[in-house]
Amino acid sequence: MVIVDTLVDAVAANPALTVILVVLLALVFGGYIFLRRIVVNVAEGYDQGKQ
Repeated sequence: MVIVDTLVDAVAANPALTVILVVLLALVFGGYIFLRRIVVNVAEGYDQGKQ
């Protein structure tokens, strides 16, 4: 419970930093999804080209 209290205090004290961290996490996750989609599509296209 101490960790949750510390986290809540940090978010309340630094809302701008929290927004920046959320945006960065969203960009990293979005980049992962984007790259994964590209790799999957390339692999499917390669497999279809072999047939």
